[in-house]
Parts: sequence; structure tokens; C-alpha cells
Amino acid sequence: SASKVLENSKIVCTTVSQRGAYAACPEDYTPTGCSCGMACGSWDIQSEKTCHCQCGGIDWTSARCCKIGS
Repeated sequence: SASKVLENSKIVCTTVSQRGAYAACPEDYTPTGCSCGMACGSWDIQSEKTCHCQCGGIDWTSARCCKIGS
């Protein structure tokens, strides 16, 4: 059952930081949140994989990426 699967699983997370306005999560990971340089608070997640900061001239973008592990 689904509850049994979750009971035996844990959430595994990592943070990816990249220069510019995009930060892509590794294979099998999903972004759960993003942060942006230059105090930019406007971001979205594109293609269920990539954090995108929406302010102009962003110097860095960070993605918090998680997956269900066993």
C-alpha cells in the first residue's frame, strides 16, 4: 500500500546553486523551493525540474531539490 511505502521511505534533499537565473535539479529530484540573488523574491519552477528567478540581471539561483528515497 502507499502508506506502507511512505512508512519505509525518507525524503532525501540537496541544494543546487548556479550562476544566472536558472538552477536545475539532478535527475530524479524535484524542486521544492527556490531562492534568488539580489533580494529577488519572484521565482517559478519550469518543467517540474528547474528554478527560474524572474528579476532582471540575477547573479545566482538556488534550488532545493528533493526525492523520496528508501
